Amino acid sequence: MANLTIIRTGSCTTPTIAESLPGIRESLKRRAAAIRYYLRKIEPPIAPGMMYRYSVTAARWEAVRLLIDRGSSTLRALTKKIGLGTEPVGSRDPHAVPNVTAHGGFLPHDPGRIICDTWQEAAVGW
Repeated sequence: MANLTIIRTGSCTTPTIAESLPGIRESLKRRAAAIRYYLRKIEPPIAPGMMYRYSVTAARWEAVRLLIDRGSSTLRALTKKIGLGTEPVGSRDPHAVPNVTAHGGFLPHDPGRIICDTWQEAAVGW
């Protein structure tokens, strides 16, 4: 069972699960291992702990990028089908993703927008 940590940032308190390798999907474990493999060849050598943290973070980053590249059209379609209000294309809101998020980058109707200053604060614990 993962440890639960409460992080207080500004006016928003968000629960977050302390991460550990056993909680990572197998595909992310394999990608992180592949990243560590090529990092071992870099001179000067990278400290093992730093290499581990980088490899896990980089593998997750790639997974998120794939979700964005492959899944944004699906999320847009579902958002439209459900009828959730979003920022329109051409919005000047720098945090909004047109036809996906509402003002400020929050998911439509996200209660986190009431207690958190940013969508990032609301999303941290999830």
